Amino acid sequence: MQLTECFKILQVEPGAPWQVIKKSYYSLAKSLHPDINPQSPNAESQFKEINQAFQVLRLHFSSSDEKALVKVETKTWSFFLQRITRNPKLQKWKGDCAAYLCQLDTRVFQLNVYKKIHVSTSTAQSGASIYLKAGSEKFEIKVPSGSWNQMSLSIPGKGEPSLFSKRRGDLILNLQTPRMELVSKGASCFSYDMTIDKARIGSVMTLNSSEGPIKFVLPRNTVNGQTFCLKSRADSENKHVLTVRLN
Repeated sequence: MQLTECFKILQVEPGAPWQVIKKSYYSLAKSLHPDINPQSPNAESQFKEINQAFQVLRLHFSSSDEKALVKVETKTWSFFLQRITRNPKLQKWKGDCAAYLCQLDTRVFQLNVYKKIHVSTSTAQSGASIYLKAGSEKFEIKVPSGSWNQMSLSIPGKGEPSLFSKRRGDLILNLQTPRMELVSKGASCFSYDMTIDKARIGSVMTLNSSEGPIKFVLPRNTVNGQTFCLKSRADSENKHVLTVRLN
């Protein structure tokens, strides 16, 4: 039975409110009840018809009410979630949790990967490219040229991935050349560590060595931990190995 027909049978306007439909139904039920109209041959069929129309409309209105209730509940729940997520205290708590998880990366999990690589003295003096592989990724590392014995290079983002964020640790390369190649037979080798301001790179500096002061200039591509081999005089067999610490 169609809704339009139900409204017509119950003698109400299409789209009438539920209260109006109920009032009209009870009025018709009283007037058309078979017990009240025993002489009418159509009383029973008319009574069944208005009952059927009433049941159809009641089901229609109850379904509409449920949908409206679900819509209201959904809207209320969405508004509640928005208020929670925008709460300043919750935002601070989320930030604190994220910061704590990042600390776990450093304290509990080792994201930085350390590799020791041996390089020949000739390769170090002329400079070269080293091809490395981290997982499925391959990349090239440029090795600065110079008379160095040991150097540390940091390649950002090539270490282990974090469990709690998208960041990755660094790949730390410890490049070393055989120390014995830097010193000829019968000569002496002296080692020094010097902390140097980055702003002074390219200017003349002095190393107070065991053979007296040695003037030197660092190349522009000097990196932290790089080692240089210096001579006090051109004819000296002794080597003075300077490790640079940049700040």
